[in-house]
Amino acid sequence: MGRKSLMRRFLPENLWGDRIYSRYLFRRSLGRNPEFPPEKFNDFLFYWKTDGSCYDPLVQFATDKEFAKVYIEATVGKKYVVETYNILRSKEELEDFSPNQFPCIIKPTHSSGQALVCSDASTYIDLSELKKWFDIDYYKSKREQNYRFLQPKIIVEEFFSEDNHTIPKDYKIFCFRGVPKFLQIDLDRNSGHKRNLYDIFWNRIHATLLYPAKQEDDPKPVLFDEMVTVAQKLSAAFRFVRVDLYATNTEIRVGELTFVPGAAGEPLNPPEAEYTLGRYFKNSDWERRT
Repeated sequence: MGRKSLMRRFLPENLWGDRIYSRYLFRRSLGRNPEFPPEKFNDFLFYWKTDGSCYDPLVQFATDKEFAKVYIEATVGKKYVVETYNILRSKEELEDFSPNQFPCIIKPTHSSGQALVCSDASTYIDLSELKKWFDIDYYKSKREQNYRFLQPKIIVEEFFSEDNHTIPKDYKIFCFRGVPKFLQIDLDRNSGHKRNLYDIFWNRIHATLLYPAKQEDDPKPVLFDEMVTVAQKLSAAFRFVRVDLYATNTEIRVGELTFVPGAAGEPLNPPEAEYTLGRYFKNSDWERRT
């Protein structure tokens, strides 16, 4: 049994165990230990991840992809919510499952990274693979505390896109107590994932965060000011959150709320970009607990 497996198996599920395991993951991903007091982007994320803040009941509630929609609708309105077609709450419910609205996307509500896009009724769905999603314990895998008490479910929802075919750009806005500061744009996920960074005034931040950047600048979305307003309202209740949105020229949807981007382990290049993005934490009052 490898070191990672041993640590997952034997470290206690408490703040101390979370911190030790997260420190191990941090060093494994970034090749260094987190520093205190934090000055760098990932160091701030590490302390946010491990200081117990993500055990907050509202953070837990808004992490669940089913319940997040309740929060989004109550805060900014139903028109920003991705429509839910079905919720599967057990492996048994998968036995007779087949989507009846297309296109749609299938994903677990209690994890991150898994998704299946069904363009039409001919899309192959591996039910045995979907059953494995019920066994995912994302808290044990990453020690992101906001996932600890989530119940396994699978959600089937609207595939929001301009043409009902193309995977849309992801606009992910980093917010501090209701103040959006910067954003990342993810595009071409299935054909050479690219990620560009911008400040909230649409000035390019020349750095890469895990994925390579696209050389060309992205056009500013038609509804960008509205997207920022939505992010402001949704983030006001939290010390820190990344609001993940999709947008066409006429509509906006909130995909989810992300509380520990990249599990505090995505490398930034050049190295000084860690300080550039870290200043957004440092110059906000995100550390205030109440």
